[in-house]
Amino acid sequence: MDWLHPIYLSALAAVPVAVALYIWAAFKRRAAMKRFGDFAMVRQLAQSISPRLRRWKSAFTVVAVALIALSLAGPRFGTKLKEFKREGVDLVIALDVSQSMLAEDVLPNRLTRAKYEIGKLLDNLQGDRVGLVLFAGDAFVQCPLTLDYSAVRLFLDIAAPSQIPTPGTDFGAALNKTVQVFTGGANKDNPDADHTRALLIVSDGENHAPIDDAVKAAKDAKLVIFATGVGEADGVPVPVYQRGRRVGFKKDKDGNTVLTRLEEDRLQELAEGGGYFRITRTSSSLPEMADALKRLDRQEFDSETFEEYEEKYQWPLLLGVVLLILEMLIPDRVMGRVRRPGAYVATEDEPARKTPLDLPENGGEGSRVESPASVAQNA
Repeated sequence: MDWLHPIYLSALAAVPVAVALYIWAAFKRRAAMKRFGDFAMVRQLAQSISPRLRRWKSAFTVVAVALIALSLAGPRFGTKLKEFKREGVDLVIALDVSQSMLAEDVLPNRLTRAKYEIGKLLDNLQGDRVGLVLFAGDAFVQCPLTLDYSAVRLFLDIAAPSQIPTPGTDFGAALNKTVQVFTGGANKDNPDADHTRALLIVSDGENHAPIDDAVKAAKDAKLVIFATGVGEADGVPVPVYQRGRRVGFKKDKDGNTVLTRLEEDRLQELAEGGGYFRITRTSSSLPEMADALKRLDRQEFDSETFEEYEEKYQWPLLLGVVLLILEMLIPDRVMGRVRRPGAYVATEDEPARKTPLDLPENGGEGSRVESPASVAQNA
């Protein structure tokens, strides 16, 4: 036997409190009867009230309180072994953190909006292992494959262009680093070659290096590549920050302002075997990728065996409710008149006996109290 919420066993303290209240109420009633008049006479006047029924009603209430307190604690009986299997795909998110991702055609900027949408995607994933790769002119593994999405969010939140000093955008570096995550390198303890492998590239599409060899290596590693374009097709300047403050916009060697725009062609070409999504100024289709991953071949990562208890809280709760209903249905008064042993009972042939309260105060006719024998003779 076990308890789901053992802290609620403290509610059993209400049982002695209820008993004490009933005892206190009984003493208060007895004291009130003594103040009312002669105790024996008052008890005879209140013969219709049954002390035994009152005690039963009190007992039902006290037991009901105890049973409801036990049901709150959640009693659990018996155990059975249950196996839980984790199934999903291996997904690496390659996030572009180059300077162009600071452009503000998507508010507040491309990088911040991309991190927000990736977070929404994580909310929709179930059982998939996720890793994070950051890239610009170079790439490195920010977070290896893990089922701990909170760790992925932590590394995602701190992603910034300052983490990669090499300028530019190199899709090839991102692809090669992702292949290393799946085949070894940063993930040596979990080769898992049979698992479905997926790569999500989140970028504005600007690439400054050849990627043919990297794409071939990704296909050889059986990667399913998805891509997400961030930004708008209209050119916007690239802001430059120093110590957290914007000091201007990026210039070329001739002093002209450099403009960056979303280049979808390269991203769509990369995502030919998977799917392409967009993050625009007013909408995003990236969270829909969770459905696309569910359509892939999902493999079992691991399984866990744990003990499962059978909840039995409903039985004490039901019994407690039944006792409360019975307490309300049972009256504390006995129906009909209760006659004391030896009490006089009037019949049709014999009128009711007059009591001293029925006699005239001035003593006249009818002031004499007749005995039962004289009454019989007069009859």
